[in-house]
Amino acid sequence: MLMNLAGDSHDARSVIIDSALGLLNAEPHDREEFLAEIDWLVEYLSEKRAPPYPFPIDRERAEAGKAVFDSHCAGCHASERTGTRVPAGVVGTDVERLKTWSKKAAVESNKVVRNFGIERRGLVENEPSGYIAAFLDGIWLRAPYLHNGSVPSLRDLLKPAAERPKIFYRGYDLYDPENVGFVTEGPEAQRIGTRYDVSERSNGNQGHEFGTHLPAKDKDALIEYLKTL
Repeated sequence: MLMNLAGDSHDARSVIIDSALGLLNAEPHDREEFLAEIDWLVEYLSEKRAPPYPFPIDRERAEAGKAVFDSHCAGCHASERTGTRVPAGVVGTDVERLKTWSKKAAVESNKVVRNFGIERRGLVENEPSGYIAAFLDGIWLRAPYLHNGSVPSLRDLLKPAAERPKIFYRGYDLYDPENVGFVTEGPEAQRIGTRYDVSERSNGNQGHEFGTHLPAKDKDALIEYLKTL
């Protein structure tokens, strides 16, 4: 699978290396020690599993939700398409993220790392064209949703874009088990969090309207199933 929101990198090892280096000519003091630490971190993350949902789950409803998931979600999120780039025009989400990177930047960054004598698959040398269809393990804990965090909860994600919250606060860590996300409104959310306005550039919450027209019963069942991943 490709890594990063827009499939900018080939694999997790490359992401970790590039994150550590910063791609700013910051060559490691000891290359062998650096790569040993990278390999340790790759192994650690490979064995790390998503934490289980900490609240009660209606297992009967979740089982019904699996059927909804298989019919409406698995084609992207549990198939050969998972981990590949979905064209921006198909998913319909905000495209500003795609404008922040380019093939030229990838080529130049890969050259920097090669000059350090570090081998990795590296950054994908083509123009960004869409976003990765993500695996959904631990999806209950990964709010806010979409590549830019513009949708507060899974329940909001199953609403048409016009009905999703326009202004909310991100960063408050009180969990909302009803909507499956974090609390994003109220005095404490405002005090602790950061204001997010979907009308601002790159903050758009449009797109990914898959499942938005499902009956309420099916949405409830789907959300219950997603808690189990």
